[in-house]
Amino acid sequence: MNYKEALAYIYSFTDFERGGKYVRDRNENMPRTAALLELLGNPHQRYTNTLIAGTKGKGSTAAMIERVLREAGIRTGLYTQPDLHTFRERMRVNGQLISEEEVARLVPTLQAAVEKVQTSQQFGPFITYEVGTALAFYHFASQQVEHAVIEVGLGGRLDATNLTHPLVSVITSISFDHMNILGDTLGKIATEKAGIVKPGGIVVTSAQSPEALLAIAAIARQRQARIVRAGSAEYDPAQAEVDSGLLPPLSYRYRPQSHFEGSQLFTLQGPERTYIDLEIPLAGQHQLENAAAALATLEQLREKGIAWDERALREGLQSVHWPARTEIVGHNPTIVVDGAHNADSMHKLLLALRSSFTFQRLLAVLSISRDKDLTGMVKMLAEADEVILTSMNSPRVADTTLLAQLFAEHAPHVRVRLSPDTQQAMDLACQRATPQDLICATGSIYFAAEALRWAAAHGDQTAASEIEGVDH
Repeated sequence: MNYKEALAYIYSFTDFERGGKYVRDRNENMPRTAALLELLGNPHQRYTNTLIAGTKGKGSTAAMIERVLREAGIRTGLYTQPDLHTFRERMRVNGQLISEEEVARLVPTLQAAVEKVQTSQQFGPFITYEVGTALAFYHFASQQVEHAVIEVGLGGRLDATNLTHPLVSVITSISFDHMNILGDTLGKIATEKAGIVKPGGIVVTSAQSPEALLAIAAIARQRQARIVRAGSAEYDPAQAEVDSGLLPPLSYRYRPQSHFEGSQLFTLQGPERTYIDLEIPLAGQHQLENAAAALATLEQLREKGIAWDERALREGLQSVHWPARTEIVGHNPTIVVDGAHNADSMHKLLLALRSSFTFQRLLAVLSISRDKDLTGMVKMLAEADEVILTSMNSPRVADTTLLAQLFAEHAPHVRVRLSPDTQQAMDLACQRATPQDLICATGSIYFAAEALRWAAAHGDQTAASEIEGVDH
């Protein structure tokens, strides 16, 4: 079996990411994957791990934690999704993507185990995500990883990654997304995410909504788990709940110091000490929130025996790289790519653009998946000067004509143009912009990937260096 054949096998199963809906019983996800992992020798039990759920910020938080641990000399695994360019991005050991040769080597064993589970007829068919998760865990074990940082795919309670036994569970920002699956209130969504909290365990959370926090706290009480909260030093939106004894106070508080184009300095005050002049090469206050959650998690891990020092912390945070998160891919005009894909993340992106960059006009190049909150995202983009609507190469893409109608209804002063594909849309934006303007390609992580490939083809070396093959 070669890599192309192995990848075709993995994608031969039902794929929620591409189809946008479940066609299987979600309650079978964990027991079906557990049966598969048992046949593989339970590889996920051969290293410690951190498990991260959340609506937004879980990938950035995972990247920060992993980078610091790697800087401390720990052999790390990092499992994230979705990928930008190649399936291999989902699983990394010490920062290195799984190789094509390794995928081809491991998949036949995985395939045999899958067929054995399916032959038993105890469960319905596997989905791509479950097979990919098992492959990641198997790869980490074969590479003798010491600690894996694992991002939950969707929700938490029923996610295949929840078969692990993390030293620390983490829940990042909670907002409205996948409501048809996770629930139509922040409390319901948070309850699904809090399914990763383990009995007697530790849960670090940077969630800010009181409704979400109360749901997380309810699960933690049931399971006798300890909550560690991270947030802003300036304001705790759940202070009333803290004062009434329903929630613990913030244990980790960040304070912005200064910001530059694409990076920022901040102070973080924890229970034991205060860190000054920490730097992350990521823009936006939401990334400070993620960094606070990462440091809170790292301190809990250190209490569990995962050793790191301040040098590793500073150098790890300073060198972390997470593509398509307010990523600069051009100048004169400034061109930024970001994977914001719901109303809350779009709001945070626009705040980051205003606080981190100086520009005259904002031109947004936009493509969104049709199952997202289209109206909410359009409303957030009402402050843009011009929007170019286009269609990424995805079966889930939203119709540009519908989006144009939503802009006419909810943001009538925004000039809207339509362009057929990513390349032509980005070219049009560059033609429309002056050197003093800012172009932002956003709306979906899949569209962000296409915009990064456009930037690489137009000479951006950073974007080009990030692309280690394109599978889709």
